[in-house]
Amino acid sequence: MGIKTRFGNAYKRRDGYYQITSGIYKGKLLHRLVYEKERGPIPEGFVVHHLDNNKANYDINNLILLSKSNHHRLHMRGCNHPRWNKGRIDEAGGINFLSAEKNKGRTMSSIAEELGYTQAVPVFQYLKYRNLRWNQI
Repeated sequence: MGIKTRFGNAYKRRDGYYQITSGIYKGKLLHRLVYEKERGPIPEGFVVHHLDNNKANYDINNLILLSKSNHHRLHMRGCNHPRWNKGRIDEAGGINFLSAEKNKGRTMSSIAEELGYTQAVPVFQYLKYRNLRWNQI
């Protein structure tokens, strides 16, 4: 889906971010351009975070700067990382739950979405920290 912005035309990537497709900003991510235009350069080691977790909302009031490590921690909360609290996957039944759902033909993404995640990364990480892969369960 394409939109027109002050930086040029943009399309929505599969991961939900808008990327500029024309002009001098071609290839740049829209939310980063908005942040830099309004607040200045993004320092190395930092990312622009959407407060409402809606990647299509690139309003400057919805964007904040976070270190990469804090951004990672924020998105991994409740997704079963060994250093954090028990998460949604364990609450749903852990490996047994994932295996049963996979055997029903479900994808990692659809299971993650059911559990309230926007991407399959938490499911992947859950398996990775248990030395498993999707094709092993």
